[in-house]
Formats: sequence, C-alpha cells, structure tokens
Amino acid sequence: MQKEFYYDNRPQMALWDNMWTSRTIDEELEACDLETPARDLFLAYIPEGGRVIDGGCGFGKWVVYLKRRGYDIVGVDNNELAISKLKDYDSSLQVELGDILHVNNPDSSFDAYISMGVIEHFEEGPQQALQEAYRVLKPNGLIFVSVPTVNIMRRFVRRPCKNFINALPMSFIALRSHWGKSKRIALLAAAGTLAGILPERIFRMVVRILLRQKSRYYHFTEYRYSVSEVKSFLKQSGFEVIKTVPHDLYGARGHAAGLMVDFPFLAARNGVNFRLNPVGTLISRTLNGISPWIACSSVLCVGRSLKRGKEQAG
Repeated sequence: MQKEFYYDNRPQMALWDNMWTSRTIDEELEACDLETPARDLFLAYIPEGGRVIDGGCGFGKWVVYLKRRGYDIVGVDNNELAISKLKDYDSSLQVELGDILHVNNPDSSFDAYISMGVIEHFEEGPQQALQEAYRVLKPNGLIFVSVPTVNIMRRFVRRPCKNFINALPMSFIALRSHWGKSKRIALLAAAGTLAGILPERIFRMVVRILLRQKSRYYHFTEYRYSVSEVKSFLKQSGFEVIKTVPHDLYGARGHAAGLMVDFPFLAARNGVNFRLNPVGTLISRTLNGISPWIACSSVLCVGRSLKRGKEQAG
C-alpha cells in the first residue's frame, strides 16, 4: 500500500471543483470506450433489467453510458458541482447528492454496485464504504471496484522520485519555519528533507512536528493498493472475488492513465483522456507488450455478495 499526499494552501474541495471544471461530460463519455476493462466487464456481468448504483459517480460517465444502453442506474456523489452539471446535461438522469458511507436506500436495493476510483480516498480505509455497498446489494449482487494499484513502475521508479521531489519544497518550508527559533534545527531539518534520506513514515512525522499549520499544507490524496490488499478488503466485507484485471485505457493506442499521472512529461500537448506524446506512446506500448500490469493505473475487481436470502428478508 502506498499513501499519496501533496502540499497546497487551497482547500481540498476547491481542488476537486477545479477538476470538474477542467473537463466536460462529453470528454468523460469518450473515455468509456477507452476503458475497455471496465466497459467489457459491466456489459458482460450486469444483468439486463438489473438495478445499478454508481457510488461516487463524479461526472457520471458510466451513469450516462449505461443508461443509454438500457440499464436502470442511479448515480450518487458528494460533489454538488458535479451533480449539478450532470442534471444540466440530462435532466432524466437518476443522480443525487449523497454520501456513499450512508446511502439513502434500503437494504438489498441493487443488483450491482459500481465504484470506480472512489474508496481509495478515505484516509481511514475503504472498509466502511465496502460494508455499505454490501448492505445495499441484493444476495448474489455484484460489485465492481477499481482502485489505484501499486504497480512495478510506481514501486521502483515513480515513488522514490516523488519522495525526493516532495522533499524540495518541504526543505524550504522547514527552513523558513524554524530559522528565527533555531538556525541549527532549521538547517538540519531542511538538509534532511532535501536529501530525501527519511523513510516516508518518519518523513510524515517530521512534517507534523515541524509545521504548526499542517492542515494548510498537507492533503491526503489516496491510497494505492496491491491486488492482494483489494481482494482482502472485499473478502472481509462479505464478497467473493470472481474476476481481477488490470485497469487502464487499453481501447486505443497512445492513451495511458497510469503513465501520464505518474510521469506528466509524457502527456501530449492535448492530453485529454490521458493522451500521451510519441515518447509516452512508445513506452506504453513497450511495457504493455511485456505485461499490462507493469504500468497500469488501477486494479479492477468484480465481486459477488455472499449475503444469504434471509438477510434480505431481515
């Protein structure tokens, strides 16, 4: 498991709003046919006529996409801007402002639950979100969970580089914060972070100690889980894992979410839907030719609820 964080003096919700204003729903919809792992699994496993919920639907691309294919789907998200834009786009969509930790539906309401890049954003862990998904699913109901994964590139290339890059601004913050109190401590703190010699756990502890206004700078972003961790969370929450695949934009050459997020310099000038530049495209094709797991953005698991019929009646 990797814990991702960043430093910024803006509130985290403002950054989410910025993401939704920088993209359009039509751009999101174009990505559906690029995300072939998710698209193919939805169409193969979700029963026709079944009732579906997209928990944390964001801009609602899967709500729109699956509704157009005849599915009875509901979208829930806690971002008011995203829900408002969805309703303006298509007033017939079943979308609502809500909390996926407390879904406003009775037990055993849905045949399928979609969670695409959502549960990794809970710093306390994904268990409560998965337990709520289990509650609202019918016996044998299906859950589709995609979360960022700890692939080979992230473990051995991107993470060491990011630790060092994060150390650069932290060194100057530490220097400025402590210079007036103790020049020796300030220099030691700055040198330590600049050198990137501190393990991540110790580094974050130093951050907490050095920065009195920690919340102004530090924002938790997400966890990145190994495949075994995702399977374990699902099993603990009452699901049987029936399918696991690497998840990225495999529907067209020259698109790769994992590579573009981790190495932004590989993005094309028009990087819509994670379009890569020629160098990025070459790297992506080479790595995927060896194994799609090397640089994939996420892992996608399909699980089946082991809830018994009497639980539904209860």
